[in-house]
Amino acid sequence: MKGRLHKSRGSMERFGAVPFGLKAWLLGLFILSLVKPVRAEDVKGQVEFLGPKLEEQWVSVQKDREVCGAWRPLERLLLSPERGVANVLVEIEGVQEKDRVRTPGIAVLDNRDCRFMPRVQVAPVGVLLEIRNSDAVLHTAHALRKRDETLFHVALPNFREVVRVTLDTPGLLRVICDVGHVWMRAFIFVTDNPFAAVTDSQGRFALTDVTPGTYRLRVWHELLGTISRSVTVPEGGTAIVVVQYP
Repeated sequence: MKGRLHKSRGSMERFGAVPFGLKAWLLGLFILSLVKPVRAEDVKGQVEFLGPKLEEQWVSVQKDREVCGAWRPLERLLLSPERGVANVLVEIEGVQEKDRVRTPGIAVLDNRDCRFMPRVQVAPVGVLLEIRNSDAVLHTAHALRKRDETLFHVALPNFREVVRVTLDTPGLLRVICDVGHVWMRAFIFVTDNPFAAVTDSQGRFALTDVTPGTYRLRVWHELLGTISRSVTVPEGGTAIVVVQYP
């Protein structure tokens, strides 16, 4: 198992003597003004779908109908009334921010109402993933990387059971429940990049404190695929980006 379980003196003198402590403070302020980094700004935007509206796909439930119901939607493409796309991974690549890193902490993946929640999330490398079961039926969390390589595979047979796994390997994980709940899917983007986010139910996203410059913005959706484009973050302003899937 690859995921581990568990200013000058003359000008001042015109106003009288300057106390030593104040001199030290002014000197420090002057030095800071020399080494202060370029002002950091934000990138805000929305991901939209312009194509024809797709009908939701439903699957017949063959197991645990008393909890999961008789039919379940796949929920692969969730759109707002304005056609904003939910659950899109958004990442800015190439930002040189040596002092900003993601703090591992704890992330949560819950089996609730016979679906994984959240469906899509960003997690830092080294995060402790807490896998929960909020349903009174057996669920599993089977995480797969590219080429269907298993990263972890845990069973949660009991209501309110919790299993913890450390995610040490960067990359995109696809999580399934392989005990007959074929509609259940989740995606976890494990990364050291602090400039990554997931769109909300309206398709909106925000990435904060980005040093001004020109970078590559990449978006990914489980059904619509990947779009990559250039984005310029201006000094003293906010970059507004609209990404549209055709």
